[in-house]
Amino acid sequence: MQTLSKTRLGCLLFAVILGAVSARAQQPSTTPISAATVVQQDYEALFQQMYKNPSNLDVTFKFAEQAVARADYEAAIGALERMLFFNPNLPRVKLELGVLYFKLGSFELARGYLQDAIKGNDVPDDVRAQVRAYLAEIDRRLARYEFSGFFHAGLRYQTNANVGPESLLIRALGQDAILDNRFGKQADWNFFQTVGANYAYKIGTRGDALEATFFGIGTQQFKLDQFNLGLVELIVGPRIAIGQNASFKVYGIGDQVWLGGANYFNALGGGVSARTTIGDNVFVEAYVENRHRQFSDSLNYPTSSEQTGDLLSTSVLGDLRFGPLHWITRIGYDQNSAVFSYNSYKRYSVDMTIPYEFSLSVLGVPRQFAFALTAGYSWANYMDPNPIIDPFMARNDREQRYGAIFDAQVVDNLGIRTQVQYSKIDSTLPNYRMDNLSVSFGPSVRF
Repeated sequence: MQTLSKTRLGCLLFAVILGAVSARAQQPSTTPISAATVVQQDYEALFQQMYKNPSNLDVTFKFAEQAVARADYEAAIGALERMLFFNPNLPRVKLELGVLYFKLGSFELARGYLQDAIKGNDVPDDVRAQVRAYLAEIDRRLARYEFSGFFHAGLRYQTNANVGPESLLIRALGQDAILDNRFGKQADWNFFQTVGANYAYKIGTRGDALEATFFGIGTQQFKLDQFNLGLVELIVGPRIAIGQNASFKVYGIGDQVWLGGANYFNALGGGVSARTTIGDNVFVEAYVENRHRQFSDSLNYPTSSEQTGDLLSTSVLGDLRFGPLHWITRIGYDQNSAVFSYNSYKRYSVDMTIPYEFSLSVLGVPRQFAFALTAGYSWANYMDPNPIIDPFMARNDREQRYGAIFDAQVVDNLGIRTQVQYSKIDSTLPNYRMDNLSVSFGPSVRF
């Protein structure tokens, strides 16, 4: 009986995780033989060799490897189970069988193979780690409900906390004017809190669920308390699964925002989103949302009600994973229709994030770390000029955003997050040209 190399078994697991799909092609006998035809003939030849000599584990393994590459998971399962018949002491093969059954949605069968894979005393550490991860994911998927959350708080310093123009020379009634120093660019510290929570009540094991998402932000400025911010958002709706890797969701939205200690606006709306995964390394999600926002005037913001109207938002997000490295891209479009047309605009945006996750030993204890670079660009075109600022020039903004985030695990689900972000707006009107450097740090908790 021939033995299997650890390297080749690792290649098979890598192929399972990627879930690559290869098309089968057949050419007429009158045409030249294609590469796809050669591959198909090799696949069929391997099957015949395996059938004639079932105890040859190397041939069986080669066939299983090609079956996985073709996403023919049933054929790969049959081959790997035949290997266990001749040699039941192959923990990596049991791991790969567990992964294949997991991909087919047969979670209990997957659990059985995964648990068998770590029963022995000589099981490699990497196999144990992968099995624990899959078992945790199986428990999560089979649970009746799912709950997760994130909390982050700390201190933030901003060089332009009041979003003031970069120059005191502005426009008013179509003429150049000098802005009072009190309304120019001002730096300030604030104390902030961010919380997010997701709840899903699952209906069956297909992936259908009733989901609820809560998000909240609170800031308290040290000096400029008219910019104290409070925001809460609740999203609720059913998610409907489409096969094993895709779903769509229809949901309602409710928002409430406070600014300077007074009601700023509330919103009601709804949306629809769809998501899918391609293999294990590509995730795509798109959504369309519409909110009716009702703004309220206040002592600090006496003309806020002029922004009342409907906000339409659409976005496509893609997440491409290369092992511990991600490349996340978001493309968005917003259309705001306000009761005063000079507050109506169309906004286009592109944002990219490249996170990298890694582990380091700190004082002999392994800790998890994540570092991310962010960049974004957006342009907003307003419908009409604001006669109070300039009756002949409509506002058009171009914004650049750059940042970096560093997360460091302290213990278990407790960490420290540090974030640096710089933004700059170029506008056709000097009133809106600004830049801001923000630095924040504080503890974070995931639960």
